[in-house]
Amino acid sequence: MRNNKGFLLVSETLKIIIAVICIGFLIYFLVHLYFTNQEPKNLEFAKDSLTHLVEGINAKSPEIEIYNPKGWVIVSWPSEFITGKFLWKKTNEGIPKSCSNLGWNNCICICPINNPDKCDEKGTCMESEFTADDVLKKEGIPLVLTVDYENKKIK
Repeated sequence: MRNNKGFLLVSETLKIIIAVICIGFLIYFLVHLYFTNQEPKNLEFAKDSLTHLVEGINAKSPEIEIYNPKGWVIVSWPSEFITGKFLWKKTNEGIPKSCSNLGWNNCICICPINNPDKCDEKGTCMESEFTADDVLKKEGIPLVLTVDYENKKIK
């Protein structure tokens, strides 16, 4: 005679393993779908925040509150960097094509924090005479920015 109990146990175990694998793929698909739909929303949110920032600068507001998407930063060109111990130099290195193609020498952008040098792919930019080099260190929601109109800096 044959032992059917062992055969049923293997059959049920195999069904459970297949079900767990299917549930895992379903969870992966849903998470991927969520983050794929989140990216265009963040870009639209960044565009609105940047528009609000430029409108605040044009209105000469001393402080401007913006609501960046979480994990996004404000960067500007030309940016300042240290070439030696005490030398500061302005550079347009890495300026997004969306700025340079329009002939803008100065622009301000909101981009994801993990790749601010690739603002063309996932960020949004506008022309502005103001620089925002110190803003990269700021965090919080809302992000409260102070505007120095004399030195044309956003802090």
